[in-house]
Amino acid sequence: MTPLTNDSQLVRIQHNFTPKSFMWLWAKYVTGFNPEHHCTNAIRGRYSKVFSKNNTEFTPGQALVFDESPAGTYDVIYICGVSRDGYSRRQNYSHNVHVAILPVVGHNEAWTFEDWHMTVRNGRILPIPPLDQLLPAYLRLPPEFTSCRIFRWAACWYGNKAD
Repeated sequence: MTPLTNDSQLVRIQHNFTPKSFMWLWAKYVTGFNPEHHCTNAIRGRYSKVFSKNNTEFTPGQALVFDESPAGTYDVIYICGVSRDGYSRRQNYSHNVHVAILPVVGHNEAWTFEDWHMTVRNGRILPIPPLDQLLPAYLRLPPEFTSCRIFRWAACWYGNKAD
């Protein structure tokens, strides 16, 4: 990974997320993994105030720069959106948004999931690992952990780095 040295090298996205479509919609500058928790508490780091449904200026079609944490102080930007559709009936799981973005200067990608689209500049989208990629020790955990895509991503990303 090339170190980020100026604003033109920061991760930038353009998206079409509509805040009202999500119960929660956030991004986090990930600095580590906490295997004692699942969901958002499984990843350590600062939440973005810019990429948040609580940001009154957050709108579809918007271009955002992830400049709230200094380059090199975080590993990945993780975006999560818990879909409002089906939430009250616990039928939203398959519609939830999960995107892990590794800062990589000069790498650009497009991402699409259902009706959601995002272009990423200076970042590479990392896969969310399937259950069979978890280390055996994690497979003994309850389904709240093993079905959680945030937990699976963090366990695989940081578990593989520890080797």
